Amino acid sequence: MRVTFAGPPAPFVPMTENPTADSSFGAASPHDPFQAAKASALKAAEELRAAAAQKASEFRTAAESRAQQIRATAEQKATDIKDRAGEFADHTFTEARERYADLRAEAEKFAREKPLQALLTAFGIGFVVGSILRR
Repeated sequence: MRVTFAGPPAPFVPMTENPTADSSFGAASPHDPFQAAKASALKAAEELRAAAAQKASEFRTAAESRAQQIRATAEQKATDIKDRAGEFADHTFTEARERYADLRAEAEKFAREKPLQALLTAFGIGFVVGSILRR
């Protein structure tokens, strides 16, 4: 077996913590697995950021759509309640007007049938109301 040497050995170069572009350790070779992994990680991070931005946009759009639906439903409910309250107020006012007319008719009838008793009743009611308002 024969051993041949191609020339003198290469001088010793100490390794530093921060390799420079001059050193063979810091230079990126075309098939460097660390650089390939770094590039792959950067690409994945960019894709993740783009996907997150798209999802945020979709979420924002969905939230705005849902808010408009809720607003429309609330406006419709408010209109319904307002209409029902108006109907109730009209019905109550009509009923109160009818009761007032009935009471007035009864009071007139009572005053014609028993004038002295009607006068004393009116005086008593006036006295009680005056006492209450004086306090």
